[in-house]
Amino acid sequence: MSKNSFKVFFLAMGIILESGEKMKQPTKEEIINKLKMILQGKLTLEEVADWASKYVMQDEPNISDETVWELLQIVSGIDLKDSPDEYLHVEQDIIDWINKYSN
Repeated sequence: MSKNSFKVFFLAMGIILESGEKMKQPTKEEIINKLKMILQGKLTLEEVADWASKYVMQDEPNISDETVWELLQIVSGIDLKDSPDEYLHVEQDIIDWINKYSN
């Protein structure tokens, strides 16, 4: 492993970085901001899906807010493809999720 790489350990209580620091659980606002960044072209669908998947793919996710959990599950699949060249979810889907969960 190179000097600049790091390890992430997945534990039942959340994601623990090699430094021993526990990764903070996301908020609804953080997730919505990531969706907005997709629309602004600042993040890709894959980047946001990978980020959300870190939480969703834990053996025992420790997300207490049901809305955050639901939104993380949606966002973790935002990069699914309908065909080799087209994504399953379109821009309007992202706008709809932002509107639905911004209340």
